[in-house]
Amino acid sequence: MMTNINNPFEFFDFQKMLSALKMPTVDGNSESLINAQKKTLETFANASKVLFEGYNALAKKQIEVLNKAISSAKDATSELAKGNPQQSAGKSIELIQESIVEAQNIANDFSKIAEKTAKESFEILNKRLLEGLTEIKKVIEEEGKKASVKN
Repeated sequence: MMTNINNPFEFFDFQKMLSALKMPTVDGNSESLINAQKKTLETFANASKVLFEGYNALAKKQIEVLNKAISSAKDATSELAKGNPQQSAGKSIELIQESIVEAQNIANDFSKIAEKTAKESFEILNKRLLEGLTEIKKVIEEEGKKASVKN
């Protein structure tokens, strides 16, 4: 048997395999199935809202940080211009230390916001996924019972 080098799976008949699986048929117009899909779409909307709110909070925090940095830089330059060179050097070191601590706090705040957002949206989606699987299982079982009664 020669295999086609463009399609190494040519010898494998997927249609035969799928027909052998004997998957139960499910009525696509089933009220239970439609309601499950509505719940899933609502869940995606809720998760999207959580993501939007989280990243909106992150953007607001970034704007706050930028405004504070601009204000601090302005204050620092005016402060440094007032003193003598030795005092300015000492003040510069203090400002650098304060900036490093502030940057660490900002990075911590950003990571907390991002973590909270990701966790909340994941929990919403995970809960719905598990509920959806249970609902689909029920629909399949109900359809199987209906098919058994008809036969």
